[in-house]
Amino acid sequence: MYVTMMMTDQIPLELPPLLNGEVAMMPHLVNGDAAQQVILVQVNPGETFTIRAEDGTLQCIQGPAEVPMMSPNGSIPPIHVPPGYISQVIEDNTGVRRVVVTPQSPECYPPSYPSAMSPTHHLPPYLTHHPHFIHNSHTAYYPPVTGPGDMPPQFFPQHHLPPTIYSEQEIIPLYGMSSYITREDQYSKPPHKKLKDRQIDRQNRLNSPPSSIYKSSCTTVYNGYGKAHGGGSGGGGGGGSGGGPGVKKAERRARSSPKASDADLQEYELEVKRVQDILSGIEKPQVSNIQARTVVLSWTPPVGLSCGPHSGLSFPYSYEVALSDKGRDGKYKIIYSGEELECNLKDLRPATDYHVRVYAMYNSVKGSCSEPVSFTTHSCAPECPFPPKLAHRSKSSLTLQWKAPIDNGSKITNYLLEWDEGKRNSGFRQCFFGSQKHCKLTKLCPAMGYTFRLAARNDIGTSGYSQEVVCYTLGNIPQMPSAPRLVRAGVTWVTLQWNKPEGCSPEEVVTYTLEIQEDENDNLFHPKYTGEDLTCTVKNLKRSTQYKFRLTASNMEGKSCPSEVLVCTTSPDRPGPPTRPLIKGPVMSHGFSVKWDPPKDNGGSEILKYLLEITDGNSEDVPASESGCEVSEYSVEMTEPEDVASEVYHGPELECTVGNLLPGTVYRFRVRALNDGGSPESSGADISEYRLEWGEDEESLELVYHGTDTGFEMRDLLPAAQYCCRLQAVNQAGAGPYSELVLCQTPASAPDPVSTVCVLEEETLNAYPDSPSVCLVLNWEEPCNNGSEILAYNIDLGDTSITVGNTTTHVMKDLLPETTYRIRIQAINEIGAGPFSQFIKAKTRPLPPLPPRLECAAAGPQSLKLKWGDSNAKTHAADDMVYTLQLEDRNKRFISIYRGPSHTYKVQRLTEFTCYSFRIQAASEAGEGPFSETYTFSTTKSVPPTIKAPRVTQLEGNACEILWETVPPMKGDPVNYVLQVLVGRESEYKQVYKGEEATFQISGLQTNTDYRFRVCACRRCLDTSQELSGAFSPSAAFVLQRSEVMLTGDMGSLDDPKMKSMMPTDEQFAALIVVGFATLSILFAFILQYFLMK
Repeated sequence: MYVTMMMTDQIPLELPPLLNGEVAMMPHLVNGDAAQQVILVQVNPGETFTIRAEDGTLQCIQGPAEVPMMSPNGSIPPIHVPPGYISQVIEDNTGVRRVVVTPQSPECYPPSYPSAMSPTHHLPPYLTHHPHFIHNSHTAYYPPVTGPGDMPPQFFPQHHLPPTIYSEQEIIPLYGMSSYITREDQYSKPPHKKLKDRQIDRQNRLNSPPSSIYKSSCTTVYNGYGKAHGGGSGGGGGGGSGGGPGVKKAERRARSSPKASDADLQEYELEVKRVQDILSGIEKPQVSNIQARTVVLSWTPPVGLSCGPHSGLSFPYSYEVALSDKGRDGKYKIIYSGEELECNLKDLRPATDYHVRVYAMYNSVKGSCSEPVSFTTHSCAPECPFPPKLAHRSKSSLTLQWKAPIDNGSKITNYLLEWDEGKRNSGFRQCFFGSQKHCKLTKLCPAMGYTFRLAARNDIGTSGYSQEVVCYTLGNIPQMPSAPRLVRAGVTWVTLQWNKPEGCSPEEVVTYTLEIQEDENDNLFHPKYTGEDLTCTVKNLKRSTQYKFRLTASNMEGKSCPSEVLVCTTSPDRPGPPTRPLIKGPVMSHGFSVKWDPPKDNGGSEILKYLLEITDGNSEDVPASESGCEVSEYSVEMTEPEDVASEVYHGPELECTVGNLLPGTVYRFRVRALNDGGSPESSGADISEYRLEWGEDEESLELVYHGTDTGFEMRDLLPAAQYCCRLQAVNQAGAGPYSELVLCQTPASAPDPVSTVCVLEEETLNAYPDSPSVCLVLNWEEPCNNGSEILAYNIDLGDTSITVGNTTTHVMKDLLPETTYRIRIQAINEIGAGPFSQFIKAKTRPLPPLPPRLECAAAGPQSLKLKWGDSNAKTHAADDMVYTLQLEDRNKRFISIYRGPSHTYKVQRLTEFTCYSFRIQAASEAGEGPFSETYTFSTTKSVPPTIKAPRVTQLEGNACEILWETVPPMKGDPVNYVLQVLVGRESEYKQVYKGEEATFQISGLQTNTDYRFRVCACRRCLDTSQELSGAFSPSAAFVLQRSEVMLTGDMGSLDDPKMKSMMPTDEQFAALIVVGFATLSILFAFILQYFLMK
C-alpha cells in the first residue's frame, strides 16, 4: 500500500483527473486557511482499505482504488500496518511525500528509494506491530516499485473516490481474507512446535546485519510470521481478538522497530470486540415446513455494521448452521456454511427432537452462536423391514418370524405378509395380517418353494416391502430314477430322455444329473448335464464309440442313488473312397481283373461291401424305360450329412451342376428317370413295408410303425395338441423318399382332475370377515384345461354341491361349527366336466368364546384391580383360555395392557379420582371372540401422607406447645390436622385439636405425668364433602418438670438442640426396656455362676 502526501502549497497546477473538479469543492483547501495535506492512498488489488469515521463506524474500500483524503491539522493520521511491516515517509524530487508500507526487514526495502534508507529521511512509523483487525487473515506481499513516483501497472487505480476530510482518524489497512473457517476449534489455535522453531530462527536472522540490501527474495509476513518466497516456509496462524499468539510473536521481532502505544492497542481491541458483539447478536433461526425428514431454516443477518452486506463495498456475511440431536446442551455438528439466509435440512430422522443454532461471520470474524431453537420432525410410515426368517419347517408347514423395523415415531400396529402360493411369477397374495411377529402356514406341499415378502403398518401408513425370500418345505429324498432311454444317436451326439422318479409330486422341483463314462479303462462317471429338464443331447462324442450313462435325482432333502447304466453307441460315419481301381493281370478278350485298396477311413465301422461300376465305353449311361416309352426327364436327389434329402435337379439333361456345397463334406446323390407314365414308384418291385414317423415337430419325429398295413391308429395323445407325421415306402430296391410332412391337431377335451386341494387355516382366516367356525377357505391349483378354457368348478360336499366361477380360492360359508366335511372338486369347460379330485377332509372350528364380565375388585388412588370370569382352578386348567384386556387412551383408542390366562390384573400408575374405560376379549383354540362392552371404573382419592412425630416444647407455667410438619393442599382440597393426647396410664387417645394450623398449645398440665401426643392429616374433599384421614404419626412423649427441665433437655428456643424437650419415642422406649432386661440377665448370670462355684 502506498500513501502519497502533498502539502497544499505543493499541489501541482495540473492535478490528476482524480483531483480535478474535486478539490475545488473544498474552499478552505484552496484558500489556504490552514496547513492542510492531501493524502493519496493507493489500494492494491486484493486489499481492503478500512477507515473509521468520527461516529465510530467502519467504511471498507476494496482495491484496486485510489482514495484521496485530507488532514485539516496538517499532521499525518496514524496508519495501522500489519505486524512485521513499517510505514516510511519518502519525499521525491517533486516535493511530494509518500508514506510507503514495507516489511520491516532491511532485506526487502524497495531499491527504487535509496534515499529513504538514510536516517535523515527515515521517520518513525506509526503503530508498528499492531495486531490484525481480522482473525486469521493473511497479509499480501507488496512488490517493490520500479522507480521514484512509479507503481507497477497492475496497481494503477481502476476507480476513483471523491476526497474525504477526516479529523484525527485512523487508517486501518485490511489485507486479503483467508478462506472461511468452518470449524470452531480452529480459532485461537497455538502454532505448531516446528513453526515456533522456524519463527525463532527467522527472528535471529532479522536481528543480524544484512548481507545485502538489494536482495530479490523478500519475506511475506502473515500476522508476524515470516514466509520466504524463495523457498522458506513460515507459519500463518495466530489471531484472536487482538491478543493471540501472533501478537506476542510480533512484539519480540526486531529490536529496532518502534512499539505500539497501549492506548491505540486497547482501542483497536475494543473495535474488534465491538464487531464480534454485533455478529453475536444474531437472532435465533426460524423453523418452517417441518416434515418427517426435511425442514426449512431461515434467519436474518445481524445489524449494526455500516459496511453491511448491502453496502456494495464490503465483504458479504457468511453463516454456519450447527445441528444437535442430543439435546440443547449436546454436541453440535456444522451442517451448512454459506452466504444464503435459508437452508433446507434433509435426511433427518422422523419423530426426533433437534436443536439448531446459527453463527454469523464477516471477513473471517466469527461471532458467538445464536440462541438454539428446537423442533421435532413428524412421524411417518415405518422403515422397510428385513425379510422374514424361517424358524421351523415340516413337509406341510412353514413357520416364519421377523423383527420389528424402526417405527419412525408411530407404534407399529400390524404386519402384512404376502406369498406367491408356490406359483413362481404369479403375483403375491396376503397370507397374514396382524400384530404378531410370527406366522405359521399349514397344508403346504412337500419339497416346494414358497416366496414371501413383508411390510409393516402404523397409524401413518404402510412401509415398503422387504426383499423377497424363498422358503422350502421338507420332502423325501427322491427314489432311484429309472435308467435314461436312448431317443436317437448320431455320429457325434446322442439324445437321451428319462422320467420323473416315482413318488414325486408334479409341483416338486427335482434336479437331474446325467453322468457319463467315456473311457472303458476309467470306471469313474463324470457329470455331463445338471438341470430340471427330462431330456438332454450330449454332443462332442466320438463316432462309433460305446458310452455308458446313468442318472441321479436330487431335491432340497438330498440326492438319490444312481440309476441303472445305459450303454449306447454313436453311429458310424460313411467310409472314405477306396483307392483308384487298377487292372490286375492281362486283359482277356472277354474279361479282366481289377484290384483296389480299402479306404484309409472306414467311418468307424468294418467295410461290409464294395460297389464296382462299369460302363460300355460311353460317357453317358441313359437308362431304358421298362414300359417302352422314352425317358423324358430326370430327377436328381441329394442327401446331406444330416440325412436331409432334397431335389437339386429336374429336367431332360443328362448332367447337372450342384453348387453351394461345403468343402470336405460327403454328399449322396441318386437319379430317377421319368417318362410319360410318371416316375417309377415301385421301381418294378412290390412295396414290402411302410414306415410311419410321428412327433410333435419335425425334430422330434420318431418311428412309431413299420409294416405292410396301410393304416395305423395313434393312442394316448394329448388333447388340443399339434402333431406331425410322414410316411416312407420300402421295396427290394431300398427305401423310397419320405412323403411331405402332414400336420394334425387333436380336439379339445374335458379338463384334467384337480391335483391339489387344501384348506387355508389359522392366520389366513384373519383376512376374511367370516368366522372360522362357520366357514372354510378352500384353495386348489388350476388343472390343465386340455385346449378349452375352464369356465367353472363344482365343489362337492357330499349332500350338497356348489358351482363357483373360474377361481382357485373359495370361501365356504354358512357351515356348522366343529363339523367334519368331505370335499372334492372338478373343473368344467365347454367340452364338459372333468373327473373329480380326491376327497379331502376338513373340520370347522368351534365357536370362539364370549367375553367374560369385567368387575373391579379393589380401587385405589393410583391403581385398579380388575377381575373377570371364574377363577376356579379346575375350570381354569381345562379351558386354556387367553384373555386380552384393553384400556381406552386419551385419543379414544383402545390399547392392550394385558394378555394371558390370568383372571385378575392390577392396573397401576393411574391418576387419582379419574374414570377409566376397559374392555376384555377371550380367545381359545377356536379363535378370538368378540370384545365385551365398555366398562368404566374410577380411582379413589389419595389419603394424606403420614406425618412425622410432632415436636413438644415446654412453655412457662403448666403449658406446652406442640408443632408438626404441614402437608400442602391435595388437588385443591384443603388439609386439616387432628391432634390427640394420651395421659398417664389411660388406654385411649383423646382428641384435643382439629384445624388447619400446624401448632397448638396446651395448658393445665400436671407435673410428673406422662403425656403422649400424635397427629394425623385429614383431607377435606370439596366436591364430595368427604374427609379422608391419613395414618397417625408416631407418638411424642412429654413430662412436665418442676425444675423447668424437660426430659430431653433444658428450656430454650426451638432452634437450640439443647433446649428441646422431646421424650423418647415408643420405639426408643421399647429399646431401652430391652437393653435393661438384657443387662439384668447378664448380671444375674454372673451372680449365679459365682455362688455355684463357691
